[in-house]
Amino acid sequence: MRIRTWCVGVALLSFSVPTAGQTPLSEADALARLSAESPRVRAIRAAVELTRADALASGRWPNPRATFNRESVAGVTENMVTVTQALPITGRRGLEMSAASALVSASSSRADEEIRRARAELRAAYADLVSAQTREAELAGWRDRLRAFADVLARREAAGDAAGYDRLRTEREAMDIEGEWSAARVDRIRAQGALAAFFADAGDASGIVAAPPAPTSAPIPPVEELVVRAGMVRGEPAALRQEVEAARFAERAAARRLVPEPELVAGTKSSSMGGGDVGSVVSVHASVALFDRAQPERAMARARLAQAEARAEMFRVVLQAQVAAWRAVVIERRDAAGRYRVTATESADRLERIAQVSYDAGERGILELLDAYRSGSSSRTRQAALDAAVRQAEIELEFVSGWEIQ
Repeated sequence: MRIRTWCVGVALLSFSVPTAGQTPLSEADALARLSAESPRVRAIRAAVELTRADALASGRWPNPRATFNRESVAGVTENMVTVTQALPITGRRGLEMSAASALVSASSSRADEEIRRARAELRAAYADLVSAQTREAELAGWRDRLRAFADVLARREAAGDAAGYDRLRTEREAMDIEGEWSAARVDRIRAQGALAAFFADAGDASGIVAAPPAPTSAPIPPVEELVVRAGMVRGEPAALRQEVEAARFAERAAARRLVPEPELVAGTKSSSMGGGDVGSVVSVHASVALFDRAQPERAMARARLAQAEARAEMFRVVLQAQVAAWRAVVIERRDAAGRYRVTATESADRLERIAQVSYDAGERGILELLDAYRSGSSSRTRQAALDAAVRQAEIELEFVSGWEIQ
């Protein structure tokens, strides 16, 4: 009678957190909501538009300059109207335009990299929400099972078939679990808010329910293959290459400053002497690079080239280390989660059944039974945490290598 009553209570009240009226959101659906209209994406793309606007300055032609001179001496008046136009024919303007265009491409590639990072952060937030939901559901189920068991013990106590200590101890355990469940609920609400922050139409974050993905076991390519793929897929290597190219164009443009760019002057001149004749004025001006030999510009261009090349080399070294490290982390966490699932999680249910049978037979006390059920609940929440750690490592590996786990 004792065991049958307890099992009926468990069967009726062992359930997860209710999600009535809530449609689970898959990870693919969450990524789809990170659209071009998302404030986060628009903020990233805005930086590219700023760089493109700055690049327009390098392609501007200089405006012509109009001059009017009037001279009057000893009754003779002369008027001269001229237009001066600088002629950028040395090729420096084209090189500066190429450098600016390369910087725009670098900014665009880096924006693509930032969007990839935003997608990785969204997936990490999604994994956090899955873990928080699992922990909240497990604690809620464990709390309700304890409450049902306490009710059974209360009825048995009233019938003189159970000790009051067992009921009080079970109620105390339910109160402790209630506190842990409240903390898990807060973590779930926080995770919902973090995920909703990526969407253009966040709305009510409390309605977001993440659908737990199935664990993956796809084989991981070797480090060398992942590094090669990162160089082709990621935006940062492309941005660094484009910055190197821009610095080289800027260095060549700085060297062209030594070649004078002429200014053509054309206009008319009239004089009150001799009947007010009107004549033409034509002249050519050029700056001679005698004192200003563009040394600051050339030094700046060389420094930027050296910086870009050093950053590209540093990125290659860091990339190799990151890919190797995250690949090892994924493998280790997968193994740890798999071992724990086999040894701890799968034996938790059996341990609970044994403890329940022993308690009903009078072979074990209430403390041993509660310990068995707490151990089982802890095993399931720890398994969820291990699975979340695996997913976090996989997301980081996918980001640094550009390889997508199928």
